[in-house]
Amino acid sequence: MRKDAQLFFGIILLLFLSPMILDAFSSTPQKIVIAEQPEPEENQVMVTASLQNEVPSMIEQTEYKNALLLFTHSHEAFVPIVKSATGQTAVYSPTSNIMGFEDTIKNHFALNFIQTEFLAIDTMDEMKKTNRTFSEAYDVVRPFLAAQVKGKEYDLIIDLHRDSATRNTTTITRNNQSYGKLYFVVGEDHPNFKLNKSLAENLSVQLNEMVPGISRGVIGKKGDNVDGIYNQDLAKNMVLIELGGIENSQEEINRTISVLAKAISIILYNQTSLSSI
Repeated sequence: MRKDAQLFFGIILLLFLSPMILDAFSSTPQKIVIAEQPEPEENQVMVTASLQNEVPSMIEQTEYKNALLLFTHSHEAFVPIVKSATGQTAVYSPTSNIMGFEDTIKNHFALNFIQTEFLAIDTMDEMKKTNRTFSEAYDVVRPFLAAQVKGKEYDLIIDLHRDSATRNTTTITRNNQSYGKLYFVVGEDHPNFKLNKSLAENLSVQLNEMVPGISRGVIGKKGDNVDGIYNQDLAKNMVLIELGGIENSQEEINRTISVLAKAISIILYNQTSLSSI
């Protein structure tokens, strides 16, 4: 009898409490609450804005610019590099010369959205094969260059040389890093030289904005006892660059190539932006 009474009161208690239990479950919100994100600190906003200003607009481009490089004086060499490779002191070398920077140029240009081709000729080797003199180098390379530019358009053509001046003339130090200076030569004995000269001047200005003093400027040449053309009549966007000098090191030339690649990219993409306005 006692057990029946306990069961009876248990049922009554359960019936009394069940509405409260059901109400408690039904009032529990069935959603995930996402904590409110804190506002960015002031310095974080400034950093973001700064990075956006630093990122070049060219990264939005889908096509690379195209550059063609050639070495009319292909065996021009840098004494420290030749000495390291061969133990000899020489300003010309058939094996350790300015052509050895092809990979460095190609890599730095690619980082700046420029696809690079190299004219497939060792000009000074070709001169030896045909018994031509040093002064005929531009004549020797000309048919190869003419054939190349006839078959394809390039945004820029560079004839790259090494200057014969010594270190005190061809070296600059900025922020504890030394660079090989460079300058541009424009042949003025052909009708369209002003287009080439304008391009060279723009590049020179851009280079000096990036590393003040790294460009020695633009030199125009014409008249007797000079070539006066340098094959620049073959293209309106061709420049001759004298890169560093006989006493510059590989590291100094590498740094200059890095700056040059960036400057070229800025000029070429600015030209594209202006032409589309």
